[in-house]
Amino acid sequence: MRAAAHVSRTAEHPAVRENALRLFLRVACQALFDRFPSLILGMNERDIPREYDVAFIRPASLPVAWDGKPSTTVG
Repeated sequence: MRAAAHVSRTAEHPAVRENALRLFLRVACQALFDRFPSLILGMNERDIPREYDVAFIRPASLPVAWDGKPSTTVG
């Protein structure tokens, strides 16, 4: 019983959640690029707009292109 309570508290720790999220994103991105190998950034990495938060800096958007040419069709 005591071990189960410890595991429960560990799962609520922010570091555990952050590491789980990193792992999830790594697996998701790898699957995305395996499925669509010609997917590339649609602009220079330095030109990607950023959002600034109290604790994080993240991309505001992430434009992508197929085979190096931006898609002009929607859907």
